[in-house]
Amino acid sequence: MATSDPILAERIARHGFATRPAADAVTAAAMVCGIQAQDPQASRLGVRSRTVGVAEKDVFAAIEQRRVVRTWLMRNTIHLVPADDVRWMTALLGPMIRRRFETVRWPELGLTPDILDSAAAVTPAILAGRALTRAEFAAALAEHAVGIDPDGQASTHVLLHLSAIGLTCRGTDRGRDATFVLVDDWIPDAAAGPRGDDALAELARRFFTAFSPATAADFTTWSGLPSSRAIALIRDELTAVDVHGRAGYRLGHVEPQRGLRLLAAFDNYLVGYKERAALIADDRRAEVYVGGVIRPTILLDGRVIGRWQLDRAKGRVQVTEFESLTRSARAALAAEVADLGVFLEQELTLG
Repeated sequence: MATSDPILAERIARHGFATRPAADAVTAAAMVCGIQAQDPQASRLGVRSRTVGVAEKDVFAAIEQRRVVRTWLMRNTIHLVPADDVRWMTALLGPMIRRRFETVRWPELGLTPDILDSAAAVTPAILAGRALTRAEFAAALAEHAVGIDPDGQASTHVLLHLSAIGLTCRGTDRGRDATFVLVDDWIPDAAAGPRGDDALAELARRFFTAFSPATAADFTTWSGLPSSRAIALIRDELTAVDVHGRAGYRLGHVEPQRGLRLLAAFDNYLVGYKERAALIADDRRAEVYVGGVIRPTILLDGRVIGRWQLDRAKGRVQVTEFESLTRSARAALAAEVADLGVFLEQELTLG
């Protein structure tokens, strides 16, 4: 059964799951330093689990109004972040992304430094004032004599490189297709933000505000960056704390909370900690962490006690419980499903 683990009780308060304090998509993304967004619907549901009174259409609107932006950031994955965080976070994390791919994967795809430089040189002309899908962008590169394989992953990795150097980000989706735009066109007035050590300190500060109690290894697991320098920069702001038998830190104070929440696939809470034994039973981990996919989960008092699946066509939420639920937990689960229906503006049944 779920227990009131004080570490988990504090974490769910910081992630916004207990009281859902965020007012909109911008504040929801800001409070956890970006919401995982490689799955577009999951990112919208990630906003829901941290807000009250926000509908899915409001998240779409925030993207269309360019108040939140999707781009490659932590761990080389797409995140939904406030517009004013795009430039400084890209400048900080972009070099890590390039190092991750430039020695092996990009050469495998035929993406030499010359080709990547050529793509960067012609992209401002290609994307000026418009948004293109991956396929359209690859075709435009060919028209500008930048030859890449149009059928494989090369075009995606060119766009990854362009985002990592701060040239492009995602625009609004066109149906099921992502589009890509120039950062300077899309958010021309967005703040430059901090640079260098100031940026690294800000990222560490935000991580420990949102994820603590957490360890140095957790920071690296979440960000993809080494932790020693980052923690040293804000060490006087941190309080040492035991995190399930490991040395860790807390930033500031929050009141521990309890409660049940439906978490979206890839939720930050499920990817931001290196050690996950306290979050999920070992014999259930393979049901949630499936290859590169992290399935939607039912979280009770900070522990994963089941998973769920949304069938929008049938208007149904199917749940798989990992343990027996109390009457109060079942009532909370039913309330969550009803709230999800309000968010989606669709009547849902619990199946």
